[in-house]
Amino acid sequence: MSGTSESRRVASVRVLDELAALGRRSRGSSELVARRFDLQPTQVQLLLTLSRSGECRVASLAEAQLVDPSVVSRQAAGLERLGLIARRPDPEDGRAALVSLTDAGRERVRRVRDLHVRAVAESMAQWPVERISRLADDLAALTQASTDAYARLSALPHTEPAKDPA
Repeated sequence: MSGTSESRRVASVRVLDELAALGRRSRGSSELVARRFDLQPTQVQLLLTLSRSGECRVASLAEAQLVDPSVVSRQAAGLERLGLIARRPDPEDGRAALVSLTDAGRERVRRVRDLHVRAVAESMAQWPVERISRLADDLAALTQASTDAYARLSALPHTEPAKDPA
């Protein structure tokens, strides 16, 4: 392996390690925020996903959250009991239901998001705005690139080892 390839690999391992640490911190933060609103982290995630996507089927929410539709269906039932989401029959398919945020759900999402934004803004209070914007752009690019790379990886036969691009 050439020096450049080895340097790229070492840098990639560092990024992977830092993303894992950020993921752990994010899960802990999500649990803390969810508890403040008497919700489970998975319920908050569903509310946030529904806020971004707008009214949709449970299957679409499950796909967005990378979980089985039965999991989302149970979460949705709990949120419906709390008055945070509403269901209605899908006019295109009477067997399916569409879910959407209620006014109370939108308000809960706003409060959850405000709490997260406050914490993130505080964590980067000493950073120049340009650095924060660059980080957001870099994370968006990494998210798209990794989505594409893992899609290619999932298409490989299970018996064939993945080739290291470095």
